[in-house]
Amino acid sequence: MIINLYKTKLLQQPKLTIKEVVKIISKELGIGQRTAQLTIAEYKNEKTVRSPNKTKIRATFKEKIDDFERDAIRRKVHEFWFRKQLPTLDKILIAVNEDPDLNTYKRSTLHLIVRDLNFVYVKRGRNSALIERENIVLWRTKYIEDIRKYRSQGRTIYYLDETWVNAGDCNERIWQDNTVTSHREAFVCGLSTGAPNPTAKGKRLIVVHIGSEEGFVDGGLLVFESKKGSADYHEEMNGDVFFGWLKGVIPLLKDNSVIVMDNAPYHSTKSEKCPTLGWKKGEIENWLEEKGEQFERPMNKVRLMDIVNRIKPQFNTYVVDEYVKTKNMMV
Repeated sequence: MIINLYKTKLLQQPKLTIKEVVKIISKELGIGQRTAQLTIAEYKNEKTVRSPNKTKIRATFKEKIDDFERDAIRRKVHEFWFRKQLPTLDKILIAVNEDPDLNTYKRSTLHLIVRDLNFVYVKRGRNSALIERENIVLWRTKYIEDIRKYRSQGRTIYYLDETWVNAGDCNERIWQDNTVTSHREAFVCGLSTGAPNPTAKGKRLIVVHIGSEEGFVDGGLLVFESKKGSADYHEEMNGDVFFGWLKGVIPLLKDNSVIVMDNAPYHSTKSEKCPTLGWKKGEIENWLEEKGEQFERPMNKVRLMDIVNRIKPQFNTYVVDEYVKTKNMMV
């Protein structure tokens, strides 16, 4: 583009100096004079212009770590609180990088991860500490209150979750000291608690199970081998796989029971997608009409989204929640 404009200007006004041409190109194309000058000089010397290097698209830190890695880092922060210590970023970095089961991170990357885990850095008195956001604390409080209520009602509470097993990382048989029955006993006696947990090497088996205070539910176990890289296992446990497993488990649970699970994406498939600002205006209008909403025309997208946000809670439901309700249970 720079060279084409350069040739055009010289044909139109042959008496223009290079300096004058550079100023004109800079103004018309909105680029720096230095860029225009270097490009023209390269063309005059080499009779061609090299294309700029294409920027390599790098994976973000969110794409590099999985849910289990995130949970492990969160626990590292909480371990400092258990020890009555202030969890500074440098201390967390050392704790994470010294753990053989976790990846090694740069300080800047760990800072992004910690913020993404909903930790914020605030000043309290003469000391600074990481604390969790207020909405997280409120969710936890409500969860505890609800669990107490359901227990007082005598309802059976089931807990479900996923984990993984690295199939090729353990010996089939190992020596084990059966005299060590607890971590405390091992500490007092100066002993270990046995072989360390497997690292994230080798083939990975994805494990899903559900249980209550009575133990794991018979027939509730789902195990399958991950076909992708170790960091991509959660992509295989998608909404369809999870929902198919849950439908087979529901008949095995007690009536009027409660199911507790986290908000993993495959647990939280929406029954219906609600409009966002990314939708086309016509699509938003059609969605509102399907819901029986009346609105003036023409109306801009911002005002349409205001109507959507007002009625969205009525339709913001989840596939799992709605299915479980039909079986006289709740999530």
